[in-house]
Order: sequence, then structure tokens, then C-alpha cells
Amino acid sequence: MTLFWIIAALLTLLALAILLWPLLRRNGKKNSVAADALNVAVYRDQLRELEADRAAGTLTEDNYQRARVELERRMLDDVDQQQHATPQTAGRLSAWLVGAAAPLLAVGVYFVAGNPRALSPVELPRDTSKGVTAQQVEAMVAKLSERMKQNPDDPQGWAMLGRSYAVMNRFDDAAAAYAQAAKRAPDSPHVLTDFADALAMARGQSLQGEPEALVLRALKLDPNHNKALALAGSAALERNDAVNAIKHWEKLVTLVPADSEMARDIKASINEARAMAGGASARQPAEKTAPDSATATGATGVSGTVTLVPALRAKAAPD
Repeated sequence: MTLFWIIAALLTLLALAILLWPLLRRNGKKNSVAADALNVAVYRDQLRELEADRAAGTLTEDNYQRARVELERRMLDDVDQQQHATPQTAGRLSAWLVGAAAPLLAVGVYFVAGNPRALSPVELPRDTSKGVTAQQVEAMVAKLSERMKQNPDDPQGWAMLGRSYAVMNRFDDAAAAYAQAAKRAPDSPHVLTDFADALAMARGQSLQGEPEALVLRALKLDPNHNKALALAGSAALERNDAVNAIKHWEKLVTLVPADSEMARDIKASINEARAMAGGASARQPAEKTAPDSATATGATGVSGTVTLVPALRAKAAPD
């Protein structure tokens, strides 16, 4: 903004110099001589009129002499005033008036017809997420929902609406919005994966059935889709298919940075899945003889520990 005003001031000074130079360079002497000549010409005309009136007899000699003396006195007064207030002084006064009025007029016109807001520093959008209330979020989501009703053929808009509902834990609405997005973008692995996630949350945090089918469709479109691989592994483990869970997660761990926290979480899930897979195979012979053992010992129950892999912990209730 400071640079703008400096440039504007320089341009204003240049314009004033062009305007005021003719006024300031006037020669007062020449203008004074021209004014004196004009006064003399007027005096001569009036004197001729007096002489003509005297010759015609309409003016007496005494009146003629008095009128002539008065005429001469006025001419001397005009010459004296012209010497004390020359056109050079008038030119300087005009220059001062123009010099003061031109910048004020320019600034006034700019503020009326220009864009003064452009001089203000641009305020970058601040992160107001911490200050946004639940009511404001709901109002924004409602506005987006209304826009989608008016423009239903926008898959990105439906996906955005689905994410918004998911953030608000409105998973039924999120799944419905993602369904609209998937209908209009059936070949988008991102939409299909997000749809599967929202649908699973809406169905009691279960990936079985349609959610897993959506994940597998996404993997056919993009075999290296990170979220799809993670959900596919979780869905397999939910079916007690630790082998396929390990397969999906081992592929996923190669696609993320090796030293990232995500990589460490995936490796932990793989280790737990391997432990579950090894424990199941080791227990199979014992399970075949369990009825006999139970009969022999009179046992009436089974004891053990249930653990969840990190991929499912976030979706499970603490109890």
C-alpha cells in the first residue's frame, strides 16, 4: 500500500508540474504593458466621445473639462492598481489554487469511483476450526445439502457432504450421501472406499456384506489404494481370516513410509494377526478332542483373552 501512495504522489507531482508551469512562467511585465495599452485605448475612445459631444453642442466647455479630468483620474487609478496587482501575482494565485485542488479532487474521485479496499492488506484466511460452533457446522452442512438438492449430478459435492456427515457422526446420512456419489462416480476407488467405511459405521461398525464388497471393488480399480487395503484386512480379520488380513496389510506396509507411525501400526496389526493365525492352527487338534477332555475333567467353560488389532480398536467401544 505504501508503494502505491508513493507512486501516486509522484504522478500527481508530475501532473501538477505540467499544469502549473505555464501559470508560473508568465512575464508580468508583458502582461502589465498589455493592460496599460488596453486602458489607454479605452481612454481615447471615451475622450473622442466627449469631444464629439462638445462639438455637437450637447456638452458645454466647463462640463467637457470636468469630464476629461475625471476620465484622466480614473485612468491613472487603473494604471496604479495594475502595477500593484500584476497578472504575475494572479498567475501565482491560480497556480496555488490548482496545486491544492488537483490532488484533493483526484483523491476524492478515486474514493468515489475507484476501489479503496484494494489498498488494504489481504487478510489470509485463518484457521477458525477451533472456534466454529456445532451450530455453525450444522448450518454449513445444511447449506451444502440444499445445494446438492439443486445440483444432484455433482459426485464431488455428494462425497463432501458424506465426509461432513461422517465428521458429525451421522453415519446413516453419510452412507446415503456416499451412495449418491458412488452412483455418479462408480469407478472412483476413493468414493467406494469412503462409502464402505461410512456404511460399516452405520451398520454397527461391521464391514461384512456390502461394505466389504465395496472395498473389493475399489481394490480392483486400484490395487494399491491404502484405505481400501486397510479396510480389506480389517474385513478379513473380522471373518477370522487372518491369512488374507495379513496379505492385505503386508502389501499396505510397503506403500507407506517405512519410518512412519502408520507403518508401525500396520506392522503391529500384522504381528497380532499372525499370532491369531498361529494360535488357531495350534488349537485345532485340541479342539477335536475337547469333548472327551471336557467329559473327563468335567470342565464346563472356556477361558482366554480377546484382543483387537489397531485397525479395529478405533471402531470398538471401550467395553
